[in-house]
Amino acid sequence: MIEAMPIAEAPFGIEVKADLTAQFSPAEKEELRRLYCQDGLVLFRNQKLSMEQQIDACSIFGPVLRGSRENYLVSNVHKDGLLGDRELLFHHDVPYVPAPYLGGSLHALEVDKGVSGTRFVSGLRALERLPAGLRARVEGLNALHIRPRVYTARSRLSDCLPSDNCAVHAIVGRQKETGRPYLFVDEEMTALVIGIAEADGEALLEELFTYLYPADEIYEHRWSAGDIIVWDNLAVQHARSAVKGGTRTLQRVTIARFGYWEQYPVDLATFEELHEVKNRTA
Repeated sequence: MIEAMPIAEAPFGIEVKADLTAQFSPAEKEELRRLYCQDGLVLFRNQKLSMEQQIDACSIFGPVLRGSRENYLVSNVHKDGLLGDRELLFHHDVPYVPAPYLGGSLHALEVDKGVSGTRFVSGLRALERLPAGLRARVEGLNALHIRPRVYTARSRLSDCLPSDNCAVHAIVGRQKETGRPYLFVDEEMTALVIGIAEADGEALLEELFTYLYPADEIYEHRWSAGDIIVWDNLAVQHARSAVKGGTRTLQRVTIARFGYWEQYPVDLATFEELHEVKNRTA
């Protein structure tokens, strides 16, 4: 019913040929969800979606947050764009909250040829490659994830401020729809392994990273206008190099049951208070 194939020259990911503005039947939606779960990443090309249309399309894959704080432009040129041009290490979105986002979607609105792509790695594939002994060792272990303050290296307890968010998650997660296990540690926000000596935890994380980030397991997507990628934020990580060489504006939609601000409303109150003070003194 849905035409799909592995993404050419990529270690994982499914390219789907479909018009995301179409009215899909229940069976077609189920097939799209199956393809999404298969590799944790689906690519659609030649799309032209408004934010609302992208939100509607992403709702096929899970609950979508509709607030402007969770859905926004990622841009190095747009006045309302976020994340600018700095490098982003491999990460899951907001793993430092109790309920990290379930998925994410980026839609290329305006991208110059040769500008920085987005890199993806699969925690599903990494877990499958673990030797039996290492797999047995990490089953049942938890890791602490911390809101980043230093963006060029992994988060550490010594970098934290007293009010910084953090959360504990299992190192081995399981895809809700399929039960498939995946690695849930990343090079940006995983601070330490809980319950073992710090040095042992550091060595364990570095060993796990060798299975997550080998060059031949990284899919770097070079954006063309009209591309949309939807990925499982728990099973798949993403990163990018510093943005150079031109315009890069992507439309971002978040798939989640709970937004960041719902889980940490104190941050929202602080944000709004500071914004009001700024307006009064401007």
